[in-house]
Amino acid sequence: MAIVEAGDCPEPTALPFGLTIAPLGHEQIDRLTKLQPGARHEGFKSLSAALELALAAASENGPLVYIEMQYFGGTGSQAAAAFAEGEMLFCAATPVSQDPIRPTDPVNTALRSLGVDAAGSADAFDALGLGRFRHLEDLGLDEWGDD
Repeated sequence: MAIVEAGDCPEPTALPFGLTIAPLGHEQIDRLTKLQPGARHEGFKSLSAALELALAAASENGPLVYIEMQYFGGTGSQAAAAFAEGEMLFCAATPVSQDPIRPTDPVNTALRSLGVDAAGSADAFDALGLGRFRHLEDLGLDEWGDD
């Protein structure tokens, strides 16, 4: 994966549907943006113009999705962007809310662009089992120490 190499991410974790997940912490984002992030997309904490370019370039090797989520006690926000063939195809964010997660929310929409089929009542996030990754540390990234 181009992002894993360019960002020096921890080893990616395998997911269903033949997908993998790799964490992007502060150090990885700094490497990808070369410390020149530029303007951030509305509703995103870290998706900047430079990170968008890096993700778009990496998508030349296959589609990818960038996700930002922050939830606590059922309240939170989410943002996602989907990339393929060097282009950003989708970018959306929801503000902090207590509303239940819907199939049309940004993360579910972006994951469906990768072919994630949320059969039954499970959403795409649940279909991938992403709920088990509550923190970047769960993916092998120590945001407060060594990566």
